[in-house]
Amino acid sequence: MLKRDIDLKGREAAIQDYQSRVEFCIPILVNASIAYDVSERPTPEMVEQGKPAGVNLAGKLLNEAGKPPRECIVVRAQAESDIGNARAVLVETLRCRAEAAVTRRGPTDGYTLQALSRLASVLEDRGDLAEAEALCRRVLEGDEAQWGAEHQQTLTALSNLASVLKQQGKYEEAEALYRKALEGREARLGARHLDTLLSLSNLASLLWRQGKFEEAEALNRKALEGKEAQLGDRHPDTLSSLNNLAALLFGQGKLEEAEPLFRRQLEGIEAQLGASHPNTLTFANNLGVLLLDRRKLDESEVFLHRAVEGREAQLGSHHPETLRSVYHLARLSAAQGRLEEAQSHFRRAMEGQVAQLGVRHQETLDSISGLAKLLEAKGSMEEAHELYQRQLDALEELHGSDHPKTRACREHLEHLQRGDKRQEDPPAEAMMPPDSADQ
Repeated sequence: MLKRDIDLKGREAAIQDYQSRVEFCIPILVNASIAYDVSERPTPEMVEQGKPAGVNLAGKLLNEAGKPPRECIVVRAQAESDIGNARAVLVETLRCRAEAAVTRRGPTDGYTLQALSRLASVLEDRGDLAEAEALCRRVLEGDEAQWGAEHQQTLTALSNLASVLKQQGKYEEAEALYRKALEGREARLGARHLDTLLSLSNLASLLWRQGKFEEAEALNRKALEGKEAQLGDRHPDTLSSLNNLAALLFGQGKLEEAEPLFRRQLEGIEAQLGASHPNTLTFANNLGVLLLDRRKLDESEVFLHRAVEGREAQLGSHHPETLRSVYHLARLSAAQGRLEEAQSHFRRAMEGQVAQLGVRHQETLDSISGLAKLLEAKGSMEEAHELYQRQLDALEELHGSDHPKTRACREHLEHLQRGDKRQEDPPAEAMMPPDSADQ
């Protein structure tokens, strides 16, 4: 139906309408023999009832003269084994396609390079970074040989390789490639082209990881301004850049400047996806956290309760995103002086995260730390000591004994054992932006 609605409504309106639906679809993989395009091949039921291809069982034409065409595929599965989750076998499928392309078309053919690039993208998403890097280098070499160093295809390959290198922490090489891709796109496409703006966002994300906040902020502002001019202030890509800039400002402690951006984010995504969509609830949660950090506690409570209740309804009470909102609600209750309520929320978040994420996950450790601090403040020193020890054991396994987080936890536990007053908490880490993708 998307094809039909693009003709009826225009591409942008149709894609925006379908975006929130397809996010929850499960792609399936079936043999072509059991998939019937009923515009061309009738199903057995249609044959039995004398219905020709091109109509449904009620006899109504699927495609009428003067109206946009549409496709209708009927899958007739006799057993569960006839249907596979396409995502589950995606790597194997793409690997077969790439190998067949190399055999039939040659290793430097354009189609072969596209098949290798797609396989690399999925491997990167699934964390197989070494193989993804090797494939990206192979694609880049092939594109440079076929198209030249300045061709758009080559610049995309540069950016894709940089993305894999960034995921592996090879920041210096990744930065050089991102800068080369940005310069090439600016020269070839102009400063306001969407591919150029994507390169700006990618480079800004990497600079943020390296702690180069000033340049990252400047690039994020430039990307946001360009997307607002090209796409409008409610387009998903614009909202993504708005999120990057807002998160960067938040991570630097520029909360007053970040707040209006967080509000714009929420307003834009809610208008696009609705009030109860999981993405909308994420932005409601983020705004609630920012307001909490700005000590606007009453307004923060509205957004955090909305996030918790919405996520419980949409995702369930034990989902990690629900538990994340519960953790921040615990922080809010503690800030409001409602210590028993805060303790209950911290316990719920901690116990759920231990079960869902494991004790060494950072969000679990945050909840353990939050509950330990609260119990310490209430004078429940024995349980606080047990939780700090649990946190220390996990940090030593996760980061090693000399990591700053491990040392800070150990030193505080030692202060606690000596009966010293609580030390100041280390500053919170800046939250990282989502990665953009060229694929």
